[in-house]
Amino acid sequence: MDDVVVCLVRGPASRYPRGYLWFLPAWFLVLSGATAIVGMRLDGHLPLWLGASEIGGLLIAMWTAVCVLLTARRVAFRADDTGILLGARTIRRRPKRRRVYLPWSEVAQVTLVPRRYSVLADIVLSPAAVWMPPPSRRAQAAVLFWAVLLPFAVGRGRPALTMPRQRPPGYRVRICQMTGGQLRLALHQVAPRTVPVRLVNSMAALRLITPRSRPAGLLRPGWPTNSVGQLGQSPGGQPPAPSRP
Repeated sequence: MDDVVVCLVRGPASRYPRGYLWFLPAWFLVLSGATAIVGMRLDGHLPLWLGASEIGGLLIAMWTAVCVLLTARRVAFRADDTGILLGARTIRRRPKRRRVYLPWSEVAQVTLVPRRYSVLADIVLSPAAVWMPPPSRRAQAAVLFWAVLLPFAVGRGRPALTMPRQRPPGYRVRICQMTGGQLRLALHQVAPRTVPVRLVNSMAALRLITPRSRPAGLLRPGWPTNSVGQLGQSPGGQPPAPSRP
């Protein structure tokens, strides 16, 4: 049986889009404002201690929800001798929007940084990968805006874990319940020799060894992908040709 590395991912990134935590303070302000308006409409009949206790209870509830989301853990990182799979299992109709498969041929390097209660895995894509740019800031702001208006629809967007960064193209995963050395040893057993797995001591060292620009030869965004995930190659191993209009 082939070796498989399965890890827990810390935080809300495996389920919710980027900026989701800002949704909770927004609703706290909305509910606190509604409480203040009700108190003014009652012409002072609402005791001050009652209004303050209601707002204080909302503040405690918001802080509790933020702490739960920051410490949440989900199985959202899997690696074997074929590649890396990011994203938690889902029963949604479109699982491709919530999971990303990265073959080792499209991974340039993996750098591990020990953090507090977790290990940050920095995955940099190789020039053979098709770079899919993340949504713009306007699109992310629109998702959060509709999340405030329709709270029951929150979480249907693309999780932050499957949204690549731009410089350099790649992904960052917070893995818990494993030390940097243990994770490095486990990835060494499944990763090919062409993909270096490094362990650094700080974020400053990570910035020194990580290129800030797009690697030479990386394809332009918006090119077609295969059916496995967001990234892919043609069956012959060469980058896919651009589609003609």
